[in-house]
Amino acid sequence: MNDQIKYYGEMNISPEHQNIDDIEQHYERRAKLYRQCGIPEIVFRDAEMLEVGPGSGYNTLAYFHWKCKQVDLVETNPQGIKDMKQLFAEWEIPNDKYRIFEGIIEDYCVNRKYDIVVAEGFIPTVDNKEKIIDKLISLTNEKGIIVITCVDKVGFFIEAIKRLVGVSLSQNISTYEEKVRYLTDIFEPQLAQLRGMSKLPEDWIKDVILSPVINNGQELSLGQAIRYFQDDFDILGTSPGMFTDYSWSKDIWYDYKSDYLEQFDQKRLSLLMAGMAEVILPFDIASFLVKGFEDIKDIEVKYEENPQVKDIQAILDRMKSMEKYIKQYFQDDFVNVFYEIENILSRIEKGEKINMEKYPNFFKAFGRTQQYISFVKK
Repeated sequence: MNDQIKYYGEMNISPEHQNIDDIEQHYERRAKLYRQCGIPEIVFRDAEMLEVGPGSGYNTLAYFHWKCKQVDLVETNPQGIKDMKQLFAEWEIPNDKYRIFEGIIEDYCVNRKYDIVVAEGFIPTVDNKEKIIDKLISLTNEKGIIVITCVDKVGFFIEAIKRLVGVSLSQNISTYEEKVRYLTDIFEPQLAQLRGMSKLPEDWIKDVILSPVINNGQELSLGQAIRYFQDDFDILGTSPGMFTDYSWSKDIWYDYKSDYLEQFDQKRLSLLMAGMAEVILPFDIASFLVKGFEDIKDIEVKYEENPQVKDIQAILDRMKSMEKYIKQYFQDDFVNVFYEIENILSRIEKGEKINMEKYPNFFKAFGRTQQYISFVKK
């Protein structure tokens, strides 16, 4: 059992609910995601599709809307399956359009392959990710498409600090439900600043601020994903779109994946904050900053396990060592967030109370915590 399944089961939750009052806007959000990944809506028409980890099924609605022939769903969370069945009934999805397998993908056995395979939101958190990716590959048709999500410590910097603040503010609250209510009141006004945010605030708290899964040491960066899908797959696209290919269309020998990996190393810091301009850094400086943000995430995990002032001091020391490059290479929107975080940590270090509304830049800032990448099987 992976950590995410264990957490959801222990808390009897499926924190995947979305606001779909405007269903057309929901479909537009999903269409933009797949367009960035190089997959127009028409690709789904009459496709046989597998979705692994659909949760409560909100994103799955788009596949029915785009007229998939068949959608098979692999979900192991009982609460998610219950919510999904209820959602499909509410939207009058015909029973013959989908099948639900109640279990883990490792145990899923069928004598068929799929045109499209989607696995969102869980592969970076498990320790057998290579085994799962191999299973997805085995279930994909030739010329079929796989879409997965990636997470790394750089893109999680801002959320890591929000978790640290959440721990500091709620450490005297004993029950999980009380923490969810308390932190929802604090973070809901911040989430309202993120235009297009559809996840319900209390679900965001459960999934991003309180989930122990985020601290299990697992990750899967875009660079790691490209390396894993090296030989038998081509890259269709990513969301956000990080890579540029200026090669001649007839140059079929061009090693674009090696170029993409170099671009990732130089552009990786662009994942620090949603809405920020692209940052392209010299390799040595990018490497130094990446290591700094990775260290900060590791120290924050230690703080959550046993809050110590020395951990706050260690994060501040890392930030001070990075400050000159942040000022030199980043625009004011992120620089302001960086300085506000330093101020917040200094106050926590001194045992002072934190009023989040006094930090308007950090208040509305969120990282590019999850990235999508799509591949087509050669």
